[in-house]
Amino acid sequence: MEITPARAQDIDAILDLWGELAAFHADLDPAFTPAAGWRAAYAGYLATLLGRPDARVLVAHQEGRIVGYGVARITFLPPFFAERRRGFIQDVFTNQGYRRRGIARRLVSDLLAWLREETVATVELTVAINNKEAIRLWESLGFRPYMQHFKLALAGPGGR
Repeated sequence: MEITPARAQDIDAILDLWGELAAFHADLDPAFTPAAGWRAAYAGYLATLLGRPDARVLVAHQEGRIVGYGVARITFLPPFFAERRRGFIQDVFTNQGYRRRGIARRLVSDLLAWLREETVATVELTVAINNKEAIRLWESLGFRPYMQHFKLALAGPGGR
């Protein structure tokens, strides 16, 4: 298995993986249902990240194909926080058929190494509360919960 920085030609494979991730999350909670046209929108988003110094997109190659990916960014909190500069792991996903082989751990390790090189002191992420497997992974890597994220649906989809 090899982890490399993503290139423009990797975007289609990442989109396939994101589609798997989105479908899994939508089954956990309809709030995660992707929008119509998500593929083009996420492709555009990924393309902008590839050239940014404050973002890292990695892909995991195994058996000649991309089987996982990870996305991390450097973000800034408002100026009233002492530690404003934070790392944020946005996505880490491995294709179902390649799980339990250490791929996600390697992706996270490489993302954390990049964030360390960028002198980031704290890394945050969000995880779906019903995604027990992901929670176990993050906790096994040393992450600890420190906030809870709540939602309240005021109307149906589209604000109706």
